[in-house]
Amino acid sequence: MARTFSAEDEEALRQLHADGVSRNDIARQMGWAVGTITNHAQRLGLSFDREAVRAATDARQVDLKDQRQQAQQRAMDHFNLMLDRAQGQYRLTGFDHVGQFVAQLVPEPPAKETKDLTTAAMQALNGALKLSQVDAGDEGRENAKGLLRTLGEAMTAAAQELGVTDADEYGS
Repeated sequence: MARTFSAEDEEALRQLHADGVSRNDIARQMGWAVGTITNHAQRLGLSFDREAVRAATDARQVDLKDQRQQAQQRAMDHFNLMLDRAQGQYRLTGFDHVGQFVAQLVPEPPAKETKDLTTAAMQALNGALKLSQVDAGDEGRENAKGLLRTLGEAMTAAAQELGVTDADEYGS
């Protein structure tokens, strides 16, 4: 019996399209032929114009970067809060020998609490640093690609000036 394109398939197609996934990748992920995906996309008014998909993908990347930056700021705020708590006055609470609740303000937290607060601060800092490396990695990769492209072009130009071809140099 032939399989039919269901409402769930339509929703999945819409979502994958909105996420900027290519037609071929959608077909592969959903287990349909590329032609089937094309036909249903046209029926649903979805276009696989590469510029439109690229623009949607770029917009999504900008949104994700903004979310990472917000999360990084929150992690840094938590880091600062934990350090402030580890270095500030601390309220000790408990019960005295007759069962009465007591609280006392001390100049700094006890050693265990200081360790716990410092550990929490360092975890927040590590999280913030990892988030910053995600975006720094994108820029670093682009810089490396540009450098390698420029180096390749320079080497090709130098080889042409010297009259060297691959066959001369490597015997291929």
